[in-house]
Amino acid sequence: MTKSKTKQISRRTVLELSLAGAAGLTAGTGLAFGATEAAVSLETEFRSHFGQLGYKTTEPLGLLTGDRFNGGLRYDETLEIPVSGNSLVVQPAARIDDAARHQEAGVLALFTICGLRQSEPIEHRSLFANMLNFLVEKAKLDPARLVFVSTEAFSPYAETNDMVRAGRTLLRPMNEAKAAGDGSGFFAPKDHPAGPGYHSVSIHYPLAARTSDELVYPLAGHLEIADIGITPPEQPESALELGGIGLERLAFAATSVMPSFEDSRQDLLDCLKAEAERDGKPLPKGYEIFAAR
Repeated sequence: MTKSKTKQISRRTVLELSLAGAAGLTAGTGLAFGATEAAVSLETEFRSHFGQLGYKTTEPLGLLTGDRFNGGLRYDETLEIPVSGNSLVVQPAARIDDAARHQEAGVLALFTICGLRQSEPIEHRSLFANMLNFLVEKAKLDPARLVFVSTEAFSPYAETNDMVRAGRTLLRPMNEAKAAGDGSGFFAPKDHPAGPGYHSVSIHYPLAARTSDELVYPLAGHLEIADIGITPPEQPESALELGGIGLERLAFAATSVMPSFEDSRQDLLDCLKAEAERDGKPLPKGYEIFAAR
């Protein structure tokens, strides 16, 4: 697959944007840390596509949380107090466990989640369908190569969606998925300050053209692209649906181009220092973990 050139924004710009209160992002037109052209383009497409569907943009949260969880760094786009209406956010995040996984394909120190919150669903299960359509129709992922990992709660989705049937599905035991809480069947990270806990499906895409016919979780040779909340058939329909797409991983799946872990690590450290200085906060343990790698 042909590689495209990367589009970089200087670290001086990163610091200036962070100090301006943008939480590591521009005012809505692209990433403020080193990013591929594909990632910038997909972010713009994400904002435009879901904006036209009625999702209003909300401001991203800061990278510094003040919590012990995840070394004091922003883990994901989860809000402690949900907002009303349908909204989207482009949220920078970092996970301290990734410091030791720096040699794995698709792992970055600083990454971006394109998140959706739908508190007024027009149609039950519509968020999942909308996000899957975006991955296939806008990001041009091949539906036949998609792998969906969830539990029996995902069965109604698999039975009614042609794009799910085109790919492959791996169902984990419910008790296993809940114990892990990693989003592949159930999202409930241990000690997460917002205490999320909901049934979910993760969407994966292979790194190579050919993969094994056998599906075993965790999926070797695959990138996890998205994590989307679902409602099991025995549960009353919920008014809240939410999900997130890993922007850099989606761009990587589409183009085979990814920023280096080292570049993303330096971007993370720069953004954390700028945010700490701007807000008068101490640098957390998570900063030390990535600085020492």
